Parts: sequence; structure tokens; C-alpha cells
Amino acid sequence: MSNGPKVVGFVCDWSVDLVPLMEGGRLREMPSVRIIRVPCSGFVRPSWLEDALGRGADGVFVTGCPYGDCLNREGNYLMRDRVDQLQRRLQRRRVDPARLGMLAYGLHDGPAFLAAVRAFVEGIRALPAAAPPRSAPAAPAPAAAERETP
Repeated sequence: MSNGPKVVGFVCDWSVDLVPLMEGGRLREMPSVRIIRVPCSGFVRPSWLEDALGRGADGVFVTGCPYGDCLNREGNYLMRDRVDQLQRRLQRRRVDPARLGMLAYGLHDGPAFLAAVRAFVEGIRALPAAAPPRSAPAAPAPAAAERETP
């Protein structure tokens, strides 16, 4: 595949035209970038972004329509605010907030979108290696029932 950082991008169906840019769910020019198409950037839940990071992605970004031009009214503004909040929450957990990004591009902005994704990937590459995802602490084993001896 590619030796670049593993990046997941959630991209609004109404923003950038991905058809000429993708091959097999990945960006043709950057195969380490997996794309997940969503009906609107506002549809993306912050837990999905955290989950992608927790499952080994080095970085995650969301791409919506240009600000002020969202087909679904304000999805891109909602997502931008959610990304800002999640970046603060990640920082409190000592995860570099630069691992999370928000982009806004229109249907015919393919070259600008690719340049922004390339810059995001290079920014991720420059960061120290991400700590391996923490697994949930194991539940303590139940105490064995003691038998009474007669």
C-alpha cells in the first residue's frame, strides 16, 4: 500500500467530487488516506473520529462544503465546532490535537482539496509517533467462592 501515515477522511457527498481522485476507497495520489463518504459533514459523530484514532489511524479529518454554502444549511459549521471541542478534549488526554482536522471545499476544488490533505498528512508525518491505542482495563476476576468445610 503506502508507508505514509494512516489517515481517515470523512468527506461530505456534496463537497469535493471524489470520483476522479479515488481508487478503491483511497485517494489515488495518497494511498495511505482512506476516504469514508458521508451525506453531510454534520452527520459525522465525534465518537467516530475518536474511534478511528483509537483503532490505529495516525490522523483523521472531516471535509464539508465551503462555509456558508452547506446544502444541509449548517452541517459544516456544526462539524467545525465539534472538531474544535474534540481537539480540546484530546489535548487534555495528551493526544496532539493536530491529529484531527476540518476542511471545507466545494465540488470543483479537487486540486485545492488534495493540497490540503497532502499538507495534513505531512503535518501528521512530522508529529511524534502516536501512542498505541489503549485497550479497556480488564475487569477484575470474580473472587472464587470459598467452600465451607464441615
